[in-house]
Amino acid sequence: MNIDIDDILADLDRDTTAVDSSLITQGHNDTTVLGSDGIPLNKQRVVPAAISPVSDFQTLMRFWRNERMSPELLPYPHLLMERTLRRIQDQLEHIECVSMGYLEEQSGSAENTSESVGSTALLNKLPLLCMEADLERLKFVVRSLLRCRLAKIDKYSLYLRQFDSEHGVVPISELLSRQELEYHERHSAMLLKLLNNSILRHMPPEAQAVDDNDGSVKMVDEPEWDRFVFVYVNGPDTKQGVDPRLQVNELGQQFYPVSIQELHEEAELALGGIYVMRYNVVRELVLDDMVQLI
Repeated sequence: MNIDIDDILADLDRDTTAVDSSLITQGHNDTTVLGSDGIPLNKQRVVPAAISPVSDFQTLMRFWRNERMSPELLPYPHLLMERTLRRIQDQLEHIECVSMGYLEEQSGSAENTSESVGSTALLNKLPLLCMEADLERLKFVVRSLLRCRLAKIDKYSLYLRQFDSEHGVVPISELLSRQELEYHERHSAMLLKLLNNSILRHMPPEAQAVDDNDGSVKMVDEPEWDRFVFVYVNGPDTKQGVDPRLQVNELGQQFYPVSIQELHEEAELALGGIYVMRYNVVRELVLDDMVQLI
């Protein structure tokens, strides 16, 4: 299916409210700037991480890989996606202006002969192709991310209806975007209506529940918490300070201690290492962006 970026931008919220980078806190799973107000002078100051298109793209790629490899639906990066979609729209408008020659008309020169116009068009063609190719890469990542999340919403529709009362690390308003939440509510309502009209109304009242997990077979599909995943331990960002969960072994190497409940053992995830672990063992570290799924 050929999905144009205009379809995505039309469905997603494009709030262009200016955000003061010095006031942004790390409220979502996103690269944000930490304020330094209230830090005592005798303590080491944390250098705020600058928000740039390059750092946002790296964060988006990391979140995209985590989303694809994770068995559960990860919290939606509201601020990151807002900035990314706004940059896509700005770049689309810039490319359109360059292709139509509006920028040349505004910059205009005294010599406006056909030869100079032709040479300018040739010089602008290669950068324009590079900008379009780079934008297509970004659009592919955004589309793939949204398709992956929508597929999980469809698969775990009934589970998300009772998300707040079970494994909810974050409220569902942070787990899903506003558009995803609306889609989930409408999809689950249509699914329940279909089940009721076709099957459930013909069954006894005690057998009409669709969220009964008390029996031997669970009726609500949940994420595979015990699925094996490959993780790369990246640790905290150097500009965010030291993570108090980090420990140092006898060799002087920093690691994250994790507990494997099935084996009743403790494992050490050293910084820079690659491991195979069950997802429920490293879930907290994944949500805190201390390890990456690969």
